[in-house]
Amino acid sequence: MDTTVCGGGTRVPKNNREYWLSKIARNVARDKQHLADYEVMGWQALVLWECELKDEAVLAERLRDFLLDD
Repeated sequence: MDTTVCGGGTRVPKNNREYWLSKIARNVARDKQHLADYEVMGWQALVLWECELKDEAVLAERLRDFLLDD
């Protein structure tokens, strides 16, 4: 899963830096595991980031490509 899609990826708060780095790492690992689990079950998942929703034409093309992929 690409966490740099929205130009720079995640930003870590200055306060409690170690907590946030650990939390983000756990979230990334969890998300990767969930995507792998879906694949084992025969599902495909499309991950969309908030920044990818701004350009409707690009979003429509991604959705169309994903849904029509055989």
